[in-house]
Parts: sequence; structure tokens; C-alpha cells
Amino acid sequence: HRYRGRTVADVDFEAEGLLDGIDDARARVARLELLTRLHADGAGLDELREAVQLDRLVLVPVERALGERPAVYSRAQLAAESRLTGDFLRDVWRALGMPEPPEGEVVFTEDDLAAAKLIADVRAAGMPDAGLLEISRVMGQGMARLASSVGGVFGEAFAREGDTERDAGERYGAAAQSLAPTLQPLLTYVFDIHQRQSLRRNMISREEVAAGRLSGGRPIAVAFADLVGFTKLGSTIPAAELGAVAGRMEQLAAEVAHEPVRLVKMIGDAAMLVSLDVEPLIEASLSLTEAADAEGEGFPQLRVGLATGDAISRAGDWFGHPVNLASRIASHAWPGSVLTTADVQETVGEGAYQWSRAGKQRFKGLREDVSLYRARRTLDPDG
Repeated sequence: HRYRGRTVADVDFEAEGLLDGIDDARARVARLELLTRLHADGAGLDELREAVQLDRLVLVPVERALGERPAVYSRAQLAAESRLTGDFLRDVWRALGMPEPPEGEVVFTEDDLAAAKLIADVRAAGMPDAGLLEISRVMGQGMARLASSVGGVFGEAFAREGDTERDAGERYGAAAQSLAPTLQPLLTYVFDIHQRQSLRRNMISREEVAAGRLSGGRPIAVAFADLVGFTKLGSTIPAAELGAVAGRMEQLAAEVAHEPVRLVKMIGDAAMLVSLDVEPLIEASLSLTEAADAEGEGFPQLRVGLATGDAISRAGDWFGHPVNLASRIASHAWPGSVLTTADVQETVGEGAYQWSRAGKQRFKGLREDVSLYRARRTLDPDG
């Protein structure tokens, strides 16, 4: 291997400043060995210098194991090669959550070109630009969150006390090389499952088929569950503990979200759940408040607001009157309770649930007061 006419053995990493600041002899030897192996494997001196400056040398083996390829195209070149306009490529790039590169800078790889050509093929098959951008936005948000989770778990799982940069880098690189090929088929498998479930949830009626488009909105039930006093809690406990509470809240919400109930998103300390049927959502809401109570005194209580009505689905999210109303009802609910509207109470009726009047409330943006009911499980007289 050569770099600017020099063999790997000729590169003086110390003279290049890549060992600066390391006084410990063991750590110094370990960095030198890692630099030598990475350079022999094709990592350029500029790449290594940048990694050292950013204190991420230990990640270079992982990046190489994940197949990071060199940048060879500007956005204009990528557009020309993929038959897409530069403006549309920029919009897709932004929707995916990627940083905006300076105009004319060579930052795109052969993988980026392959992806751009796939987008061009989907576009040519009839997918509208707005739809492609919506899919890109959801994909970017979901993949960023997944990558963050995988990275956190990965780092914890393969870290060892007393590691040098060489030890950690080589172990991370080997693990990434063995695990990466399994992730793509696993992601495809999970996507296929969710795609089938989504199609079942959004059954298209004969009228919609005949009309050639879906209706603007459809009736759904929406629940917002938030942690009582979460903001105040943030001023009394460390950030890591607060994050653990929020993470546990998300786990609890996911555990109660069985079909047809779906966890749409987390908004800070609040979970948004939706269902095409209201009774399963009431059941999920009650189960969620019970699960929060079962966490013990160190975990805040939940309060849930639930409403029904017509809403529109966009980018995996829901928008409309019941969404806004459910959120506002949640802020009015007592800790540990599920509060809903009179419409829900009348629809469900007596049976599995007990209802108690919670008065009327005027919410911002609504002209009329909303009659509210508190939902509880019906007690078993024999139990």
C-alpha cells in the first residue's frame, strides 16, 4: 500500500501529529498499531488525521466494516447521473434528515447514486413527488431513531473496561462486520409485517376504489397519555434518570399497543395511540395507567385523554379534531385516570366499563363545552 509515494512502513504517524497528547506508553503503542492497520487496510492519512482530531479513531473500523465509500459526486453530478433534478434531490436529502452540503462540494458516493436511481425509477412508475417526500421523511426519522438505538446498545454491549483504542476499535469493527449483514433482512422482515398490518388497518372501501382515491379522513379513536409532573421531575433528578423514565414510558405504551391499537409516536413524555375501534383503545389506556402505577413510587402517574372523530393520516401520523381534543382532555385528567367524551361513553355504553361524570370543560379552539366522563373497569361482583 502506498500514500503519496510512501509505503505504510514509511509513514511517520508521530511526525504527522497523530500520537500527540498520548503519554501512556501502552495507549501510545495501541494507537500506533491501530493507525498502521487502518492505513494498511486503505484508510487515507487525511481520514485518519480527521478521526484523531475529532477523537473518533475507535469508530473508523466500524465505518469501514459498514462499507462507507468515498465521495465522488457533487449534487449536480448526482442529478445528471440519476435523471433527477438537483432541486428534487435536495428536497429528498432534507426529508431524509441529512445535513445540507455546500453547493458544488463532492460529498455523494456510489451508494447515493444507486439510491437516487431507485428513487427515479419509483417516480417514473407513477409515485407523486409529494408521496416520495412523505415516505423519505418518515423513513429518515425512523431510521435515525433506529440507528441511535442500535448504536447505543452496540456500544454498551462491546465495551470492556481497560480497553485501548486498538482493542475497542478492532472489537467494534469485527462485531459490525458480523452483525451488519443480518440487519438488512431483519429490517425487511419487520417492514413487511408492519406493511401488512397497515393495509389491514386501512381497508379501502368499494366506493374509494371506484373513486380512484382514498377519502380525506376517516373515523378513529385517539388517546394521549402523559406522565404527571414529568417537567417538574426534570429539575430534581439527573438527566440519565429522567431519560430512563421516558424510555420506560415508551416501553409501557408499546406493550399495550396490540392490534387494532397502534402507538403512533412519543411527544416528550406523552404517548399518542390510535385505533379504528374505540373499545380496544379504552382497554389499552386503562392497562397503560395500571402499568404506570405498578412501576412504584419512583415512577410518575399517567393521565389519559381519549376522543373520537374524523382525522387524516399523513406520513404515519394523524391530524384533525380528535387528535387535538384528546391532547387537551389529557391535560385536564386526574392522575391515574382515563378521561373521555360523552360521545365515547354513549358509543361504548355500560358493560365492561363504569362511567362517572367529570363535568363540562371549555377547551381552547372549541365553541361549546365538552361533556367528560371518567372510564373505569367494571368490578367483578364475585372477585
